[in-house]
Amino acid sequence: MERAADRIRRCEGDHCVLYFFDTSRNGTRRWCSMAVCGNRAKAQRHYRKGKLPPR
Repeated sequence: MERAADRIRRCEGDHCVLYFFDTSRNGTRRWCSMAVCGNRAKAQRHYRKGKLPPR
């Protein structure tokens, strides 16, 4: 059985200071909120991808 303390994680958002309890089945949740921090991370990745110089 997994200990509950193992599931407390810090949000990977750039400017986020929140901690959250990871309730995902496999324990790989990265953001406190997919609607806020997760969306920002995906938007930044998408923006950077479009700004790369052509090869």
